[in-house]
Amino acid sequence: MDTFLIFLSFSILTFAAYIVWPSRFNVLGHAGAAASFIAIVVPTFILHLPEKAPADIVGLYTNILVLGVISFLPGMIAGFNVGKYMRTNFSFDIMEPDAYERRIIKLTKILLLVGIVGLAVSYAGMGFIPMFAANPIAAKLFRDQYQAPYYRVAVIFRSSWFILTTIIPIACIIWYKYRSKFFLFATLVAVTLMIASLQRSGAFNGIVFAFIIVMAFKSRKHFVILMVVLTGIFVMSSFFYYIVGVRTFDTDRDIWEVIGESSPDIRDQLQFLEFFEANPEYTYGRTIYGGLIPGHYKWNPAVYTLLIINPGRDINELESGGLRLVVPLWGYVSFSWPGVVVYSLLTGLFSGLFLGMLKSMFKRYQSIIIRTTALITFGSIFGILAGFTTLTFYMIPPAIISLFYMYRFRLK
Repeated sequence: MDTFLIFLSFSILTFAAYIVWPSRFNVLGHAGAAASFIAIVVPTFILHLPEKAPADIVGLYTNILVLGVISFLPGMIAGFNVGKYMRTNFSFDIMEPDAYERRIIKLTKILLLVGIVGLAVSYAGMGFIPMFAANPIAAKLFRDQYQAPYYRVAVIFRSSWFILTTIIPIACIIWYKYRSKFFLFATLVAVTLMIASLQRSGAFNGIVFAFIIVMAFKSRKHFVILMVVLTGIFVMSSFFYYIVGVRTFDTDRDIWEVIGESSPDIRDQLQFLEFFEANPEYTYGRTIYGGLIPGHYKWNPAVYTLLIINPGRDINELESGGLRLVVPLWGYVSFSWPGVVVYSLLTGLFSGLFLGMLKSMFKRYQSIIIRTTALITFGSIFGILAGFTTLTFYMIPPAIISLFYMYRFRLK
């Protein structure tokens, strides 16, 4: 029963957006829905991970998830019903659609060039490219001997990275609509530079997101094809590090274990909860702002999760970017059971508010470029609200970039 409830809880949290807005235009839910096979089905019903964990931990984990879902859904429904009646003073609500689209194209071209040059300069300044480094994983995380060279260009690298991850979907849609050779070539160069960093999600998310938008907007038939293709993409992404040669594939391993490793959330969360229960260290909300403090601050969400499962270890010795915890679990380790309710309720409220505003915008504007820009900019701003449980300074640059699309700063 616990395994089924874990599966059901994750499924509801994943598909909750469809409950309030059951439409193929609700593109934000499509990627999560396609990834659910790897993230939910594989660990629960194929690898049977909950059955391999201690029974008391699994029972506690199940109760946390169920209470989280019960709290999350009312918040999302309420937020959605408020958001769909809200209006903004953003550029796309003030400027004429054609004029605003021209502005988007001009701004995206400038930012694309800045991002490409910035990444190229960063690699040259560091003196290495993670994909071709002697220790690719350490280089990807900028640890050990790769840390000092990275610090020399950290500001340029991160700024360029966030510019590109934010605007790549918009650039792809501009190419799709106008078949612009500039945007095709520049996007390919940008994505190639990003792949070289071995940051898999950042490199591919923008293209996948643009593909989702195009297919979802075409027709119901294309939407069905999209979901099948997306599921295949997520399965194939499990083999990314093997394809680029960072890892060596062991033919004796179960193929499902390899696939499950690409989305180890349930396994990691059960392990985390076991360590936490053995030595509870509540955050009392400090991980809300901990990610905004540079360095290995103790209450940075990534640092906190790693230290919990590696007690006494030096954080610099751990080759990991931290664990992803589901919102109800963050509530539990922050304020125990009241935290589960409050964190889940507020996350649902902000997520629903964003979806409601987005649906209203989609009704008013038919341009695929304007719709895509609204998705990106709204997502960057409301992502901070919906992701308040684990804010990081990585959320700030996309939000700042989005302001240039949302407000009318003069471009010379």
